[in-house]
Amino acid sequence: MNEMADDFPAFPCGADVTQGQWAPHPGLTARDKFAMAAMQGDWASQSESSGHFSIEARVEDLNSRASLYYRMADAMLEVRGGA
Repeated sequence: MNEMADDFPAFPCGADVTQGQWAPHPGLTARDKFAMAAMQGDWASQSESSGHFSIEARVEDLNSRASLYYRMADAMLEVRGGA
């Protein structure tokens, strides 16, 4: 994958307050945005019949799912970059 492909900001903002000083803040990366979209789609499609995350979900299961979202984001970036 192109190392620069996921490094541009998806939601840049003008500034962020850091220790009382204004400093540039780049926002989320495109990779984060794509992973977030994959997560939202997965969560939105959950139902009693298709399965859903419960309040008792194990950390290992959540970490595994988060990994899947980032793998999907990496695939989207790879396809978008023509690689």
